[in-house]
Amino acid sequence: MRPAFLRTLSARILIGFAVLIATFGATSAWIVTYMDDIGSEIAVIRTGYLKLALTTKDLSARQQLLFQYLKEELTGEGTPKAVERRLRNMRTTRDKTLADLETTLASMADLPRGHAPRVRKVTEQVSAIRASLAALAPVYDTMLAAPPIERSVRTPMPPIDPVTLEAAVKAHQKLLEAEGRLAAEMLALADSQRNVAERIAKNLERNATRLRSSTLLMGLLALAIGVLMTVWAIVTLRPLARLRAAAGRIARGEHGSRIDERGPSEVADLAREFNVMARAIEERERELVRSERLAAVGKMAAMITHEVRNPLSSIALNTELLGDELDGLPEAQAVEARALCRAITAEVDRLTAITEEYLAFARLPKPRLSAEPVNGVVSALATFVREDLAGRGVTLEVALADDLPRVQIDEGQLRQSLLNLVRNAAEALAGRGGTVWLTTRAGAEGGVEIEVRDDGPGIPAEVQARMFDPFVSTKEGGTGLGLALTHQIVREHGGELRVSSEAGKGATFVVVLPLEAA
Repeated sequence: MRPAFLRTLSARILIGFAVLIATFGATSAWIVTYMDDIGSEIAVIRTGYLKLALTTKDLSARQQLLFQYLKEELTGEGTPKAVERRLRNMRTTRDKTLADLETTLASMADLPRGHAPRVRKVTEQVSAIRASLAALAPVYDTMLAAPPIERSVRTPMPPIDPVTLEAAVKAHQKLLEAEGRLAAEMLALADSQRNVAERIAKNLERNATRLRSSTLLMGLLALAIGVLMTVWAIVTLRPLARLRAAAGRIARGEHGSRIDERGPSEVADLAREFNVMARAIEERERELVRSERLAAVGKMAAMITHEVRNPLSSIALNTELLGDELDGLPEAQAVEARALCRAITAEVDRLTAITEEYLAFARLPKPRLSAEPVNGVVSALATFVREDLAGRGVTLEVALADDLPRVQIDEGQLRQSLLNLVRNAAEALAGRGGTVWLTTRAGAEGGVEIEVRDDGPGIPAEVQARMFDPFVSTKEGGTGLGLALTHQIVREHGGELRVSSEAGKGATFVVVLPLEAA
């Protein structure tokens, strides 16, 4: 079952565009976020890891120079002051580079969380180096008290206390070991930072390649979704084309055209209203044709009645006179002649009845409406026709509802229309017997309904659609004016005459009378 929010055309189109916008928005947001991440990584390399790699490399180089001096050049210096000056310069430069490294590490405190462990590890290593250097300061002071330089004849040296000299030599040896160890640590630190920078750079290259591929993939996905949403919108709007085609058929006069009432709720409602309109137009067209036919029948009836009634009266009178003249003939001849006269009289009576029916149809006056109880009219009619129906082997069953409202009716015309319906039902049961039900009840929308139902053979489906037209009859010898007259009377009362029938299950006619005539 389709969800309630998808039953309307506007909701479907809105959801389609919402999905499309959400897809493009998600794609754009993902690309921007990914590019921001890459930009952050580039900033980390430029302001952090690249500077860190260069600084650690510089620190390692300066440490290596200091270690080489201690190892190879210190003992060859000419004077203690030269040793002190060289060591002070090298240590100061190294300490400044170490301070720059600490400053760089401090500036990397706000890096993304993924880099924090790596930076913290380097910070710990630098802190250990700083602590080692601080521990070597007294050792340098001891060594510089009497630096172990070679004695030269050309450069006489002042005498040195043997104890001080021995302590300086031991301090020099200790510094060689410590500074060598620090040189190795700083070299390893520089190599590791170079490797880190290279790995991050390669990762950036991979991310850039992935960004291009992902952007292309997301773009194609968004394009596919856009195409699907467009197709969905076209399919959703397709019922409107059916409405336009049906409107064109109605405009061409095909009033029987109907539209499938499926689809979004707006389209289904519009199709339903369109079908109601088409049925109303079809019914109005049928009523217009019927009215024109009734008008033509009225003119024909008046003309036929005028032209035929007088000759029929003359024929009837002359036939009666001829019958009187037959009394002087021999009995054998008179019998045959009287039979012919009776046949002529019967045919004249039948033609007279037909002309009277046409005349009644042509001279049907406007109903004189007054508020009357329907049950009285129906009860009187039932009493009038009961014996006649019983003589035909037809049973009349009457069921009158209580507390029915008074409706605006012309009692005589309503009685005539109901009489036509009852007689038609009885004629449908002629020769086979059966039952006619005459029922009254309150209408579904107010007013009163009168039902005439029989259990006869029913009415063919092809006849039901035009059975209220003049001259349409299923009875042999019928004029086809009875139901047309009944329909016209009910319409003049502002009511409606409905018919329903199934083959072998009889027919049902319902006269619907409103409380107030239209």
